[in-house]
Amino acid sequence: MLSTHEALSHHWRVWELTGLIQPAGMSRLRYLIQAISLNVLVTLLFPLTLLARLILTRNLQELCENLTITITDIAANFKFVNVFLVRRQLDQIRELLQVLDRRALSVQHPEELQALKQAVSMARNSFRIFAGIFIFGISLSCIRVAIAKERRLLYPAWFAVDWHSSDVAYVAICCYQLFGLIVQAIQDCANDSYPPAYLCVLTGHMRALELRVRRLGHPRRPDCPPWYRSTQLQLCDCIEDFINISMLHAAIQQILSVACLAQFLCTATVQCTVAMHFLYVSDSHDLSAMMLSTVFFIAVTLEVFIICYFGDRMRSQSEQLCDAFYACNWLDQTPQFRRMLLFTLMRSQKPFCIYAGGHIAVTLETFEQVIKSTYSAFTLLLRAK
Repeated sequence: MLSTHEALSHHWRVWELTGLIQPAGMSRLRYLIQAISLNVLVTLLFPLTLLARLILTRNLQELCENLTITITDIAANFKFVNVFLVRRQLDQIRELLQVLDRRALSVQHPEELQALKQAVSMARNSFRIFAGIFIFGISLSCIRVAIAKERRLLYPAWFAVDWHSSDVAYVAICCYQLFGLIVQAIQDCANDSYPPAYLCVLTGHMRALELRVRRLGHPRRPDCPPWYRSTQLQLCDCIEDFINISMLHAAIQQILSVACLAQFLCTATVQCTVAMHFLYVSDSHDLSAMMLSTVFFIAVTLEVFIICYFGDRMRSQSEQLCDAFYACNWLDQTPQFRRMLLFTLMRSQKPFCIYAGGHIAVTLETFEQVIKSTYSAFTLLLRAK
């Protein structure tokens, strides 16, 4: 049984566990208690402890280190809230995917089914990549605490207790930070990987439709009158699927616009902050801090690259879908077939693209501009030092 929405199964499970979506079979009261408790304890209080420490920071090195994690955490929470606000669109996308899946199952063409299965597999792999990044980051923070010569927290934060001289307070704070980091990492993993996952699924359905359109009118059988009627009905089905794909693209654009913009802004800010932090930490020869800065830099850069890569891949696939309408055997078809094809061609000539904030194209060209801007900022900081 084909279900391309299974590509988002991990994400939906995370959203259920973190209180964004009510799990099936759970009472409304239990869901509200669990969701409110978890999000007040972690989503709200955790970044507040980081902000408080940021305000109380006394030197530039600590400021850069704290600013990196604070910006990342606030951006992650912002994307978490955005998922809550667009949860109705998520249900709409699931319904559209079910309609497209039923069409693919009715056609039962091996190449189409393989393209959709490959899209689901790729989407799940993107989730695993992000999960690996966050697991490595948390592990590195724990190692820094374990090998430190004096007491230190997993991340710079402020608490209204003297944890330096109290063993109980120190253990309690470390346990809270570890719990908060794990919850935030799970949230971030889902919130950072669902944009490429949806783009993968959309690209897979475009690819399946492209293969179907290219087969229209092949093999040629002009001496068989029912062949014309059958080919025209197939075109009607393809046009209906194209409309559903256009609706799917519009829904994905709506849910990804704010998320991608937040990711671009977070990446640009964190990259500059990490670059400054790395310049000053390199003088102190703090190897663990340098490694953590490097991990942050690579992580935020990789997040943007993955989104831009799949956005660019989707745009290229939409152009191939347009070419497929030209490649079908329309020469031997009826005038009615050609008129229907002409109207579809007029619409398909505009490539599908996702725009962050409604203006910034999510493509590899944009990623290249982000890297160039970061390099320019790093060069400027290096000269200023």
